[in-house]
Amino acid sequence: MRNRVVVTGYGVITPFGYGDSFIRSHVFEGRHAFSPVRSFDTRGTCAKWGAEAPIKERSYRAFNQYCLEQALSMSGLDPAVDRELLEDAVVAVGNLGEGNVLLPYYAQFQTDEAAASANREISGRDHEFQTVHASEPLSIHDSIPSVHADEIAARIGSSGSCVAFTNACVASANAIGYGFDQIRNGRTNCAFVGGIHVLYPKNFYQFDSSRAMADHTVRPFSKGRTGLLIGDGAAILVLENLDCALRRGAKPLAEIVGWGVSSDGFHVTQPEPEGRGLACAMETALRKAGLAPRDIDYVNAHGTGTPLNDRCETKAYKRVFGDYAGQVPISSTKSTTGHMLEATGAVEAIISVISLLDQRIPPTANYEEQEEGMDLDYVTEGARKLPLRTVMSNSSAFGGNNCSLIVQRGDWNVDSRA
Repeated sequence: MRNRVVVTGYGVITPFGYGDSFIRSHVFEGRHAFSPVRSFDTRGTCAKWGAEAPIKERSYRAFNQYCLEQALSMSGLDPAVDRELLEDAVVAVGNLGEGNVLLPYYAQFQTDEAAASANREISGRDHEFQTVHASEPLSIHDSIPSVHADEIAARIGSSGSCVAFTNACVASANAIGYGFDQIRNGRTNCAFVGGIHVLYPKNFYQFDSSRAMADHTVRPFSKGRTGLLIGDGAAILVLENLDCALRRGAKPLAEIVGWGVSSDGFHVTQPEPEGRGLACAMETALRKAGLAPRDIDYVNAHGTGTPLNDRCETKAYKRVFGDYAGQVPISSTKSTTGHMLEATGAVEAIISVISLLDQRIPPTANYEEQEEGMDLDYVTEGARKLPLRTVMSNSSAFGGNNCSLIVQRGDWNVDSRA
């Protein structure tokens, strides 16, 4: 017998600001958050735009703390009261940390020009060195990705497993899958999972140097799309054993029923041309959930807006869904939020939960024209009201990593174990 796993709360930050009200008023209305980057110098870059949250303190620590407190509040959990449930809770957070700032910091002390030049190559941009000065304090938060998971564990009083996922843009989706497995298999009854990303110079310059970014608009699946734009984002979800959640009077928001993970085994930055890797992750998720492709009512796509990703992703859907591929609605919310990198899987999981709660599908914004071979239902005409029971959310990452999550609108009055 395996435990059923439900979402009982979450906290979220998007480029629009704090909370899920902005998801409903902007993401579901097809309003994007893109504007010229203002928090650092872009004079030497090709790309100039991003999606920065209009928040006073844009930091990993601040994002993490806000999302955790909101998740606790929504779930009705109190660390002072719910000690028995939280003492062995699993914590899993996807983030790369701010450790990249250390390269330019240490480079300023280099006296050997050859060594300094090598560091500049690693950093990607000479002018990045101007963003960190010797007078600026650097703390443990600047260098260790796991510190944010550790902070959550300390806040809730957990001595359970505490994990940081650093595999780029699937990190927070993998964190959700990890927490799901721990509860499903009876190792714990509660998990705090998610991811954090703050748009800062290092990752912006790296993506700019790869020529992967668009000018000022992201157009997933559209002919003429030119790339992605990076945005701020963070999300923490509370997962619980359904039995425990119902016993304490919690109201489940959705049920996680399966997930799959895979690797392309192909290239560091390019997706496998036929979409086999992502297809494998989706097939694994369906198998674990005991579902058929036709059981999926909506897919929240990875949909970065890059020429290669969107074409390969479309092939993956045709591979998995077959004749049903043209009937299942598929949309990319990165058309409004941008790519939140290691946080994007968790934020999009919350968007999927909101889709189930509101019975509404968010659109692919900014779509202009169909490209040959890209002929699926990308939900380009605005948000769509439909009866939704089962939603799939997909993420992919550099290195060929893929993750697929499946969430359902549940019936909490039936036997909670399957």
